[in-house]
This record gives sequence, C-alpha cells and structure tokens, in this order.
Amino acid sequence: MVDWDFFFPTPTAGAPLGEHPELYAWPVTEDALHVEAIWLRRVRAFIKAGVALPLCQGFLGFWNRFTIAPNATLFYADSNAWACQVFPSNLGGSGPWESVHLYDAHHDCGYKQNDRSFEDWKAGVLSGRKKISAENWMLAHYWNGSQVFVHFPWWRKSMARPTEHPLIPVSMTIDNGQTPDVAFNAVFLCRSGAWVPPWCDHQFADFLSACPVARRVEMPQNQWTQPRPDVLRMVELENRLKTSPGLTDEVR
Repeated sequence: MVDWDFFFPTPTAGAPLGEHPELYAWPVTEDALHVEAIWLRRVRAFIKAGVALPLCQGFLGFWNRFTIAPNATLFYADSNAWACQVFPSNLGGSGPWESVHLYDAHHDCGYKQNDRSFEDWKAGVLSGRKKISAENWMLAHYWNGSQVFVHFPWWRKSMARPTEHPLIPVSMTIDNGQTPDVAFNAVFLCRSGAWVPPWCDHQFADFLSACPVARRVEMPQNQWTQPRPDVLRMVELENRLKTSPGLTDEVR
C-alpha cells in the first residue's frame, strides 16, 4: 500500500521546519473542501510569501525496488480508506494477506486519542458506531489476521511523538530504501488529495503510470477529479481581473 503523501514532506508530519512552517499549518479532513477548494487559499499564501511551491520528492524509480507478482493487480483511489476492502478474495483467493506493507507519512493503525484500544474500536465497528477510515484502515487487515508493517518516509522525524501510539502491534520504521523480502500480489495507491496539493497531480499521474502492474482497478466508490482544477491558473486569472477592470465584462 502506497500513500502519495509519502513523497510530500510537510513540517506538520515531521519534515524539517524550514523557513516558513506556518504555510503548512493545514487542517485536514477528507471532504470536498479539503481535497479541492481549500488549495486555492493555500496557494495564495505561498505566492504572497514568495515561497516556491513544494513538490513531491523521491518517487522516481520507487517501483523498481519491489518484487511484484506477474498477475498482480493495482487498485487506486484518492483515499487510502478504500484499502480496507482489498483482500485476497478480490483476486480469487481466500484468507488474509500474509503481510501488508504500508509506505506512508502516517501509520493508519488507529490513534488512542480516538479509541481506547483495538477491541474498543472493533466493538464500535461491529455495532455501527464507528467507521473504518483513512486513520485506521490497517486495523481491518490486522483484524483479518495479517502481519502489518509501516514504512515511514526518509524525511519523517516524529516517530517518538506521543501521537505515535497505534492501537495494534505494528513494525514502524523509517524506510531504508531496501526491498522487503516478499513478492506482492496486490498494490494499492492513493493520491491523498486532502494532504497533497493539486499542483502535484501531474507527478501523481506519472507515478501511477510508472507502476509496473498491467491489471488496474479504480476502486468503485472512488470519487475524484484527476487532475484537480489548476489553482495557479485561478490565481493568475484573479490577478488579471484586479489589474484589468475591463476584463471583468469580457469574462462575463
């Protein structure tokens, strides 16, 4: 499982602060506002501060590290929450995955500020009080009997934070660039549009295209615009309208 935000260093997720960490003070929720509309406000802040827009890093050649079975399937969507539905039964098999490896800036194994324990979370799901989400979808695979591994990106330095208390036993390491000793039968890739800005969507398209898996399935529930509206073009148009009053009538 690969989350695209693995390649997008942000101070709020543990990247070095840099000179303008305030530009990354982004509240995050997986809804239409935070996936699309809010990025126009954020790109204005970068332009006003005179700071170059951050881009994803380190994704070129990433797929070459892994052994992927010839008959593997690539599943993809905007939210990694849908990864909770990718099981061997989707590919004609049965039982759990032997192991699930996540490459992500976040561990997605549940957070104790939301649930007291894995058993508490599981009881909530069974009763309908809780839902499987982007923050806890790895619990579904653990529940099904899989071993789970989290590989944090090279830029992430926050593993010792108090928030790093998953609800289950999980191996959490900084990615060392090496290949796990396993052949993958399925790959799941998410864009994480609430975390990664739309000016990186062209990079995501290249990364998705480069995945060496022939059979590709967009998750049926996935709802997205890819690429998203060009916020830089929107700002350019705003500035033209401000400096050329007559343009307003022309646009109308």
